[in-house]
Amino acid sequence: MHEASATVVPQGKPGGDPANWLRLNANESSYGASSEARKAVADMANTLERYPDPSSIALRTAIATHFGLPIDELICGNGSEAVVETIARCYARPGDEILFGRYSFIQYKIFAERLGATAVLAEETGFRTDIDTLLAAVTERTKIVFIANPNNPTATHVPAKELRRLRDGLRKDIVLVIDSAYAEFANAGDYSAGHELVAGTQNVIVARTFSKAYGLAALRVGWAHGPASLIRVLNRMKQIGNVNVLGQAAAIAALGAVEHLADVVAKTITTRRRTTGALTALGLDVLPSQGNFLCVRFPHGVSGSRSAFDQLMAKGIMVRKIEDYGLPEFLRISIGTDAEMDRVIAALSDYVQSTAA
Repeated sequence: MHEASATVVPQGKPGGDPANWLRLNANESSYGASSEARKAVADMANTLERYPDPSSIALRTAIATHFGLPIDELICGNGSEAVVETIARCYARPGDEILFGRYSFIQYKIFAERLGATAVLAEETGFRTDIDTLLAAVTERTKIVFIANPNNPTATHVPAKELRRLRDGLRKDIVLVIDSAYAEFANAGDYSAGHELVAGTQNVIVARTFSKAYGLAALRVGWAHGPASLIRVLNRMKQIGNVNVLGQAAAIAALGAVEHLADVVAKTITTRRRTTGALTALGLDVLPSQGNFLCVRFPHGVSGSRSAFDQLMAKGIMVRKIEDYGLPEFLRISIGTDAEMDRVIAALSDYVQSTAA
């Protein structure tokens, strides 16, 4: 394990006509929000002078009904990232340790730095969070353990039985945060978002978002499920009115648009599988993905990934460098529509041919 600080790598600007730019660098939905969610936003146009409900009661009620969860075990926030940061502010102090896998979401490092806490990165196995290594890295100063599942940026996942083993192996005064932002796209038979691990505990919380599969990234709506006692603590620390009126209305409508969600998820998984096969056939190494994105390794190390990045950007295709995650030979590529991914496959085919010449 080692301690780390966060430095975000500049991503640059694509070439070509902006009208043809392809945004595959932020894991957004290429399918957009449901018609129900868009209508809900439009219907709120005459209420913009009103502050939002600070407790998000209607939204929490909808989430509770949809997922079969107790309403007093739910909190909403300005994106799941804001909820996760609130957890960090509540339970970590200067000198404490926040523990997570080496290739985890970079915001965990940033949260630790903001709080004066120490970010401790546990080694991974095969670009997957290793539960044994994570447990071995726990010290008397550990206060929070973050696990993104599926993980960003690698898109790999931890099986449900391993999540349970992690929960059972932690001290009860350590808060375990399971960040399941990409849960909707995980179709592995051994995957679980982790909600069942909350029952009977006082230290497990699962974070979710409407930004990805539901296509509401612009509105910043996230939520978390945890023990009622922990949720009460978070409510005392969160900002008042932290989910705007439009976001609350759209999220409620999005939960009801079950056919739209099913269609988005099915198309994303199908396109993910096809794109993985196509890139593998080009000789590129693609990590097994359970998200709406791929983590692709290029030959020749960082020079290879930078060259591929430059060629994609020159063609107006925006992807994500992940050198700041300690993965300099990789690029993260969001899964778009079939037509969008055809552009990616063609561009990377040109790249491979150019490096072979």
